[in-house]
Parts: sequence; structure tokens; C-alpha cells
Amino acid sequence: MFTLAFERTHRVLLARFTGVFTSEDIVQLDRAVIAFVAQEGPVRGLMDFSSIEAFAVPHTLVAARGRLREIVPGQQRVIVVPNMEIYELARLYASQQRDVGNLEPLVVHSLGDAYRLLGLERPDFQPLPDM
Repeated sequence: MFTLAFERTHRVLLARFTGVFTSEDIVQLDRAVIAFVAQEGPVRGLMDFSSIEAFAVPHTLVAARGRLREIVPGQQRVIVVPNMEIYELARLYASQQRDVGNLEPLVVHSLGDAYRLLGLERPDFQPLPDM
């Protein structure tokens, strides 16, 4: 499951995942991001996996998804993954993105690191309704 929030000043869309992360979450997130960008225009992305309990997505799907074009071309994305096993999967995704010519997402261990990379000192993320 995930929730979305938007930091309008710095134009950062935050997806925060909780519970068990599944293949369906990927599909739903893609749909939500496409709908949001259609309304708001290009945004940078922040995906926070700090609160997930389990990662139930096949490694092959992570690699395949990484070989697809990015939804918002040329916009910086940061992925927060404190868990080392899942961190390696996020790095796999990021390297696949780079290899197909996309802007490579940055993968970090903490939300504080992500905020620094995105230039967010005191972000004001506003929750978005379900999309």
C-alpha cells in the first residue's frame, strides 16, 4: 500500500509505502503518477520504502520495470531504502534505468539523505487524495 504527498514549492511527489510491497503497488503507482503529472506537469520523485514490512515483487519484475522508459523524463528521482536486501534491488532498478538512457534514480538509506539530495530543508508535503 502507498500514499502520495506533494511538496509544491520544490515540486516533489512523495510515494510512501507501508506493509507488503507487491507487483500491484507498482501498477497502481504508475497510474497515479501518470494521472498526477497530467494535472500538475513534471515533478521530481521521492519513493520511501522505510516502512515496508516485506517486499513481495519478483526480482525479474524489478529488472524488467527498470528497462522501461521513465514516466516523467529528465526529472530527478530518489529512492529511500534502509533494508540492505531491498537496497540491492533498488540499485538493480536504478542501473537498469541508466542503461536504457533514463536519468538514473539515486538510492539512499535515509529520508534525511533524500531531502539533502533534493534540496529540501523543511519540506511541506501535503497529502493527496487517492488517485
